[in-house]
Amino acid sequence: MSTIHYWRYTLRSATALNAVSARREHEGALLRIGDGFGCLHPWPELGDLPIDAQLARLGRGESTPLIEGALRCAAADGEARLARRSLFERSIPESHWLALPGDLPDEAKAAGYDRVKLKIGRDLASELDQARLWGGTGFHLRLDANGSLDEAVFLAFWKSLGPTRDRVELVEDAIPPETAAWERLRGAGVPLAVDRETEKRFSPGDIAVLKPALSGWVPAVPAQYLVTSYMDHALGQIWAAAEASRLSAGVNSDGMLVCGLMTHRCFEPDPFFEQIRCEGSRLIAPAGTGLGFDDLLEGLPWKRLI
Repeated sequence: MSTIHYWRYTLRSATALNAVSARREHEGALLRIGDGFGCLHPWPELGDLPIDAQLARLGRGESTPLIEGALRCAAADGEARLARRSLFERSIPESHWLALPGDLPDEAKAAGYDRVKLKIGRDLASELDQARLWGGTGFHLRLDANGSLDEAVFLAFWKSLGPTRDRVELVEDAIPPETAAWERLRGAGVPLAVDRETEKRFSPGDIAVLKPALSGWVPAVPAQYLVTSYMDHALGQIWAAAEASRLSAGVNSDGMLVCGLMTHRCFEPDPFFEQIRCEGSRLIAPAGTGLGFDDLLEGLPWKRLI
């Protein structure tokens, strides 16, 4: 195995980022493996091992889904850097707007978005109002509960949406992964999207949420899917964008929906996030080789792991 170096970081968010996490500080590590770079950014609330355990396993030559994802990223990035080329040979697909507290529909519409992702599961009464507000202004809605609701509570929320249900394009992990309960939600007309352990849990008719940070799996034609970031470091977010760009020209490009790659707004600015640019609802590929950020990555105080 190539020598592995790492650099620990902490991202800071202005608010909690999903229904199962109250944190505003988010620890992870960038990896340098040969010529390439990858990102380890665990969400322990969603079942990942914390960053210390991830690095310890990597140091022992062991694996986790996040480690495998970081190794895939570093391999692709390293190959491109060695060839002095960018990983972005095509434009990056469009993304939905990820609504943060205080966001208004007019702001997103003026920026060119027609889809919004709303996190639900903390305060359903307020979230119901938000869904009606965004849906009432013409947005297609994507709801994400991170598996935080039980079946009865979610179905009551779904019923309360009333006519706004017609604006809902998909619901990510509405409830925990229990086969019979998910089948009942399908029977109730809920457009389900599978966001965790997607390869194991995906059923025909569902929408697959692909996170390159965790898996390289892609559903068979003609399934619908979208690519999203892991709400991680800017390098990890750009890796998700690179994979979305690659898949947009693949055998199942027709199955790709508008993606979820605009997550840099979740965090306070830093030198990496400050290099991310967008044009309307599309990210713009960063300058440089591989995934970009060439000078910033070279300037980090790397520590040897292996």
